[in-house]
Amino acid sequence: MKTPTVSERYAALGFESMGRCLSMMDRNPLSPTYGCANREYWLARSTDFPSAIAQYAVLPMALAYSEPLVNNPYHKQPKLAAWLAAGMSYLASIQHHDGSFDEFYPNERGWAGPTGFLLHAMVAGWKAVAPLLDARDKERISTCMLRAARFLAQNDEIGVLANHHAMALLPIAETIELFQARHLEPLYEERKKVFLDVCHDEGWSLEYDGVDPGYLSATVTFLTRLGQARPDPVLQDVAKKAVGFTKYFVYPDGHYGGTLGSRETFHFYSHGYEVLGRENPMALAQADFMLRSFQDGRSVTPHLQSDRYFVYRIPEFLFSARDAAPRPEVLPPLPWQESADSQFLFPEAGIWGGRRGNYYAIANLARGGVFKCFRLADGGGVPLASDCSMSGILPDGTVFTTAWCDPERTFEAHGVEANVRARGLALHTQTFDPLKMTVFRAGMLALGWHQRSAYHLKGLIRKVLMLRNTTVPVQLHRHLKLSSEGLVVTDRILVAKGTRLRRLILGEELPVRYVPQSRYFQPLEFEVSGRELTASELDQLKGQGELTFSRVLK
Repeated sequence: MKTPTVSERYAALGFESMGRCLSMMDRNPLSPTYGCANREYWLARSTDFPSAIAQYAVLPMALAYSEPLVNNPYHKQPKLAAWLAAGMSYLASIQHHDGSFDEFYPNERGWAGPTGFLLHAMVAGWKAVAPLLDARDKERISTCMLRAARFLAQNDEIGVLANHHAMALLPIAETIELFQARHLEPLYEERKKVFLDVCHDEGWSLEYDGVDPGYLSATVTFLTRLGQARPDPVLQDVAKKAVGFTKYFVYPDGHYGGTLGSRETFHFYSHGYEVLGRENPMALAQADFMLRSFQDGRSVTPHLQSDRYFVYRIPEFLFSARDAAPRPEVLPPLPWQESADSQFLFPEAGIWGGRRGNYYAIANLARGGVFKCFRLADGGGVPLASDCSMSGILPDGTVFTTAWCDPERTFEAHGVEANVRARGLALHTQTFDPLKMTVFRAGMLALGWHQRSAYHLKGLIRKVLMLRNTTVPVQLHRHLKLSSEGLVVTDRILVAKGTRLRRLILGEELPVRYVPQSRYFQPLEFEVSGRELTASELDQLKGQGELTFSRVLK
């Protein structure tokens, strides 16, 4: 049997979820919701408004329709073209007059997420089926796209998400080129400057309060795709630097990023790495290893993701199939594959680690000393730990963690040793009951009709769910030492004397941040474990005010 090409392997990963993608859309031309891709709204009727981000299905549909990939059963299918046009038309019908769209709740008026992503999808849809649209739909959809581009160019959001800035720049640039909308150029340059201000020379860009490898790979892809629309050497340099940074987060067991990051995301966006890989062998080494991981079920693929987000992943694989780079006979080694011992430290990001003998470790010192450690063997590695620092429950029921990018962080690293002092920070989680939901919906209907009000309300929600933190009287002092004998971890836990914690978990794979595109199952969860302090240990901690635990991972 013929060995599938790289392009065919990517295409297979994308096409295996296309049936699910099409199942999400109302494909009945007689239906008033024809073209709506939010199945929970048009069929299940379990929500009271159509989430616009579901229309991102336009992008995988456009690629499946237009790209003559091997074994593509969707290529130039007339019905698919009709559904694609219907999806674009429906999206235009739910756009706010200011050019924005709603994803999570009515009158959200989201910026790059969802408006930037949706405009990017619309550009691809337009290129695929514009000749098939009648004059009325052409005018309606093009007006929608130009409105969205202006909204992206004139606005911003509370809380820095660098990948969102990249995803704002990408469709603005695409729209300028598609419609010769040169009046948007000055606004584009303003947005570009804002993005560059959150990029660091170490090769990473800010995601809330630190580096997140998952979303950094997305930023690489968005900037690279922007370069395909209109070359920009400055932005391409940012992408190239990021490739040199992300290589440390391609792990020996096949997963990527994860709980070391500020947003704890596992996804690897391969398209930018395939494009850059034509000139940058290290980009290709990362893409090639992760492609094998996708196929082996060791990293996040669309089938793992919720209905809201799986459509993000399909086009990534189809773009990668279209632009797959030729493989040389030999690719450069990833950091853990190098034959000699190595060490790395990025002091601004707080990322430290290296290889010693048969052990590879990497830690985010700026995030409470979270770390991963692997024993290397047979071209891969066995996870020894995926340690998310410390989490627990105070006597009053407050849940806290030390796995947080604390602005008052204290850490230092010298060669193979690192020290971290992390404060405990309370976690704030909110869920809706019927009364809260009714009040929230009423508030958004009353206030969200005004763009500035909607902006501040979304900022408040983001602060409550994702950014707010208050300190608690708990600390973790962690010392890490890597050698050819393994990783030695010494944890000193400190609490206010007399405080009897309800629970305390140390060293478990335990994500703590609210991020919709996180917490997907990974096989390593079965392979690693932490420890929960016993009742007697909690009593001892209460009496002494501190406890020290040491372990050797080997």
